[in-house]
Amino acid sequence: MLGGRYAWLARLADKIRALHAGTNGDYVGYCALSRAYLKAAGVREAEFDELIDQGAGDDDLVNYFDTHVDEAHRESSNRLVLEEHAEALERQDAEEGYAPQS
Repeated sequence: MLGGRYAWLARLADKIRALHAGTNGDYVGYCALSRAYLKAAGVREAEFDELIDQGAGDDDLVNYFDTHVDEAHRESSNRLVLEEHAEALERQDAEEGYAPQS
């Protein structure tokens, strides 16, 4: 959880940085979950692209989200990832060789 408040933001940022660098391989930058996450947070893809293009680091992204994403949108986007898509993400982690945290 980036900044202790934003589920999926770190992974999304890594995927979009790789996409912009042309090093994303099989990863889809703006997959359905990433798009839904941004929509639930109230952040447009174009805004996020601009942040990444400007070289925003993780702290910059947290600061941007702290300024532009209210509590209701943050909770909605986190719930989307942590509750609605929990099983799919656990499956994906297993496929990528990550062990579940105890």
